[in-house]
Amino acid sequence: MDFTVDETYAGRVLRDFLRRKLCVSHGLAAALKRENGIFADGVPVTVRHILSRGEKITLRVEDTESTVTPSDAPVRILYEDELLLACDKPPYMPTHESHGHRGDALSNALAGEFARRGVPFVFRAVNRLDADTSGVLLVAKNRYAAERLGALVRERRVEKTYIALLNGIPEQRSGTIESYIRRIGDSIILRASFPSGTPSEHAVTRYAVVETVGDIAVVRCTPLTGRTHQLRVHFASIGYPIVGDELYGGGRALPRQALHAAGFRFTHPLSGEEIEISSPLPADMRTFLDAKKTEFEIKE
Repeated sequence: MDFTVDETYAGRVLRDFLRRKLCVSHGLAAALKRENGIFADGVPVTVRHILSRGEKITLRVEDTESTVTPSDAPVRILYEDELLLACDKPPYMPTHESHGHRGDALSNALAGEFARRGVPFVFRAVNRLDADTSGVLLVAKNRYAAERLGALVRERRVEKTYIALLNGIPEQRSGTIESYIRRIGDSIILRASFPSGTPSEHAVTRYAVVETVGDIAVVRCTPLTGRTHQLRVHFASIGYPIVGDELYGGGRALPRQALHAAGFRFTHPLSGEEIEISSPLPADMRTFLDAKKTEFEIKE
């Protein structure tokens, strides 16, 4: 990646530029030094190099070898630049490979896309989506991008919007759910909502009902924290589990939880541009709602 030195950093050491301007971590800076991966106008330099205005600083953060087996599965890319890409993860597709899922994950599909481009690929997902949750998933394209985007998520500067279909219509059409989410007993999967807990378990969700179809509520929700199963647990905790979410009492009306990551908004860490990425409601959720509308009209 290339960066141009402006007058603010002219005459200063490169170390300051890396830390203050580019927000390069100590760990990444150390790795680049070991790899001779820092250049000024094409010449290898150390972090003690004195900068000049207009000088081009190059960081060799691109991957040289792929670490994921590619597949031929198609992948829909919603947005892409030199730092990141956003793809539209379909339902029923796991994000990462795992036991029982080898070669059929989103990581494999993206590896296939980059293999067709002739570019090495290492999968660095910025956010997490359960296998059965669809929608926007951000991927960092190199080590530097992973640091910058990861910091945005940790500092809660990425606004995430989900659409969920709930069993029942909440009496309070909009509001905030706040609790502490942690595992139940020895389960490695099942979570529950508790009135107290540790800071790492604190979870906050804002929601608003945007439509009702019979006894189903279409809800726009924003998790202000990023706990495992947060939206699923929170809606179940107030008595309105997500449709199809068998784990948390949502029944079997759909073969997966009706939860979709519909949009992300954040300030680009390099350009400062406001980035908005959206994904339309997937076919299975639309079909379910259409059927419910027909059913409701017949009953009327």
